[in-house]
Amino acid sequence: MSDFVKVDLVHNLYKNKKWREIKLNKFESIENVKKKIYTHTGTPHNHMDLYAYDELNVESSQVHLRNDHMCLNDYQVRDNYTIYVQDKKNAIPNDIIYQMDDDEKLNQLRHLKYEMKEEDYEKRQDTFRNFIKKFRARGEAAPSGEGHPNREGHPNGEIHPNGEDPLHNPPYDEQTYQIGNRCRIKIGDRRGVLKFVGKLKKGNEISVGVDLDEPLGNSDGTYQKKFLFECKGSKYGYLGNINSIEVGDFPPFDIMALDEF
Repeated sequence: MSDFVKVDLVHNLYKNKKWREIKLNKFESIENVKKKIYTHTGTPHNHMDLYAYDELNVESSQVHLRNDHMCLNDYQVRDNYTIYVQDKKNAIPNDIIYQMDDDEKLNQLRHLKYEMKEEDYEKRQDTFRNFIKKFRARGEAAPSGEGHPNREGHPNGEIHPNGEDPLHNPPYDEQTYQIGNRCRIKIGDRRGVLKFVGKLKKGNEISVGVDLDEPLGNSDGTYQKKFLFECKGSKYGYLGNINSIEVGDFPPFDIMALDEF
């Protein structure tokens, strides 16, 4: 098993920037991880607060990497996680986010919004909670449908693993995202066949599953021990947001046509 994980970095001061697939040693101290992140973001390590989460399971995976003497492995940070970098020197002093793991202080601060002027409160845009709120709001479109879920009549033949019907008035083009269509992962131009379209948790975010041509994925076709789609084996499956792929004429790479051969 590798000593390293690949994560994406996002930063409270860079709204449209993401550092992708940053390789970090999961057994190094959080302090050393911060020093490595400094080389990418420019934020001094002693000015950072770090939070990690799985984009496909934000609710139960988000964690504050608060102890500099612990390591990523202690916090169970895995491949494909996102680490949110909070620059403490450029945030509002005494922000509630820095007390998020202290129940007593949280209780003391629950009235904070109502003691501030509304215009001042609305200026508080750089907290991790606001970031997560915006992240969860992505892709919200049609309301969930009613009725008994049934695979029949669904062009993709997929339903939510918990029995929900994600394809009633789907917020995407069903003709484009048909099971069996060729596609590519935008990051890394990994190619394969679309095998799953649906919701992996409550909400309106649509996820996709792809059977990759090469073992360069993040899944074996299962999610939280539930079978979603067939693929060739470990690492041949990819799970991600529907916006992370492009559907079209993307045939498998011909390795004999590559320049190095």
